[in-house]
Amino acid sequence: MRKFIVPLLLLLTSAVFASPAASTRPNDREWSLIAADFQWIQTLRAAQKQPAPNSTRKEQIELLLENHRKIEPTYVAFVDKVRDYWERTGDPRAATLLANEKIALGDEYMNVLSRYDKAIALYRAALEFDAANSIAQQRIALAEQKRYVSMSSFATVKTGMKEEEVRKLVGLPREDWIKQVVQNNRVYSVWIYPKSDGGASAIYFDNGVVYHTNWNAAAPPAPATSK
Repeated sequence: MRKFIVPLLLLLTSAVFASPAASTRPNDREWSLIAADFQWIQTLRAAQKQPAPNSTRKEQIELLLENHRKIEPTYVAFVDKVRDYWERTGDPRAATLLANEKIALGDEYMNVLSRYDKAIALYRAALEFDAANSIAQQRIALAEQKRYVSMSSFATVKTGMKEEEVRKLVGLPREDWIKQVVQNNRVYSVWIYPKSDGGASAIYFDNGVVYHTNWNAAAPPAPATSK
């Protein structure tokens, strides 16, 4: 019996060392699996509930966050898999996919959440994967433009305009920079916009209609004094 043990051990050892290591070169075998996984991610996304045309901004934000939570475990595992493949192989297809995912997430932060700083960070992260990505470069410029309200665009907002008209002119502020109160069956709200000098402007609504604007609603912080 003992004479069979050594050959068996040698066979098992050789089998272990013969197992192919993870490839360090781009290869279609791994990429085809990644492509199939990505198709499944897209299927999950398409199956998520979409906001109704007349949904409020609050409802849109809540639905977006809920949709992300539903697929987060699967999505995070997928991104980790693609990143591992890209770091091992340098496959430009993986770099493009990772960059596009950063851009898509950045678009949500810019267009739905109005979190321009976060959007810019995501677009810059996309460039780390794909330095020549023109879409990421364009998005950075757009987010920088939207980051602070300009005096010229703010001046176009007039009394009597509706919220949708204002949104088209100066965009939407962050969700936590919209304040609202209900009094005597009327909804009063204020939209607060940061300015490049550190101050803030405000637009005031009565039942969704502008009744007042204030370019200097909040002064910029006082400069620090040296002791």
